[in-house]
Amino acid sequence: SVGCIIAELYRGELLFATHDNAEHLALMERAVGPFPRECLDKSTNSLTRECFDTRGWHKIGAVLSPRSIEHVRKMAPVEMLVDDRDRRSGLGQLLRSLLTIDPKRRATAREALRSPFFAHRIGC
Repeated sequence: SVGCIIAELYRGELLFATHDNAEHLALMERAVGPFPRECLDKSTNSLTRECFDTRGWHKIGAVLSPRSIEHVRKMAPVEMLVDDRDRRSGLGQLLRSLLTIDPKRRATAREALRSPFFAHRIGC
């Protein structure tokens, strides 16, 4: 996703640093909020049933190791990944719009390019 790429370029590190699928889903939930129930219901992947409860929340304690749980707890909401000095740039809102889990609500490329973030000039 372009949202991950932009966040990684900004931070200089992976947004969701993991190779474990269940941990990756938990990191995503922690950063951008719960997966929409409709999306989970449509999934045919067994990982969905393994990782999410009937309300759509990740079953972190049931499927992750203590080390993974600690890693997930350190994940900040996406807006908090942007430094205070950059808050007014619109980067946090841009990342939120690009990292929205529900594809029907996620920003399109055209919408993202209209973001206030891209209206700012970057000084060198």
